[in-house]
Amino acid sequence: MNAAYDDIRKELELIREELRSRLQKEKASYYIEVSEELFSVVREEERKKKTVLHHIQADLKDVEHALAKMDLGIYGICEDTHNIISIEQLHIMPTARTIYEFSYERLTV
Repeated sequence: MNAAYDDIRKELELIREELRSRLQKEKASYYIEVSEELFSVVREEERKKKTVLHHIQADLKDVEHALAKMDLGIYGICEDTHNIISIEQLHIMPTARTIYEFSYERLTV
């Protein structure tokens, strides 16, 4: 693996642990018993919790994908164009899969 990616790997591993911890906490608080009168309030809260769980799981999947690419020696290579993604860009968005994920940055700067 490229030594230039060592800091990014450490950051991704830290993020992975934080996401796993958040996921466990959210799952633990997800299941609650309620009475009928609180049903509509709980339904809204349940929808919000499902959304939070979905986003945490998606973020965790992205982090694990990036770490797997590091292990395979293909991290930092655009999945669409096969061009190298700059180390500066990867420091900004370590889970980037394509160079197109940085298009927004170019449009808004």
